[in-house]
Amino acid sequence: MRRRRWPAASPPAMGGVVVYGPVELATTRDLALRLAEVVAYPAGLELRIELTATGRAADRARHETRPLDDPDDPSALWSYLAVHVRVDDVVGEADPSHPQSTSRAATAEASEYHTEPRYWIGAYPESGVITLTAGWPEIGLRPRTEIVRLGPDPAL
Repeated sequence: MRRRRWPAASPPAMGGVVVYGPVELATTRDLALRLAEVVAYPAGLELRIELTATGRAADRARHETRPLDDPDDPSALWSYLAVHVRVDDVVGEADPSHPQSTSRAATAEASEYHTEPRYWIGAYPESGVITLTAGWPEIGLRPRTEIVRLGPDPAL
């Protein structure tokens, strides 16, 4: 199996077809992870993922993604949702593009953190299947794996 990194990139402006989704990947009391959709383009796939955290998980997510402006602060480490994608015999970490995050501070209700990253996978699987693993252990989301059966490439 070959390893690579799926770099952040934007999909083509036109020509996408939704081929999968939505599907819940993980749901707990404080976290919801969902594969909103997979959009196929002639040049590859765009994975659209949604993560919502509430309460303590939301506080951790805000802490993990805060601006890191003090280089001497040893706690100034950051993390984000880690996504690995396998396409046929190629597996790699995917970098997010268009990560839209919103956060609502603690009020009388629980605090909330929501993000909608998108991932560009520059290939359509010959097998019609990808394996998606997503997790964010720093906020309490253990990695979850989903086998996504897309079927034949709609561009063919």
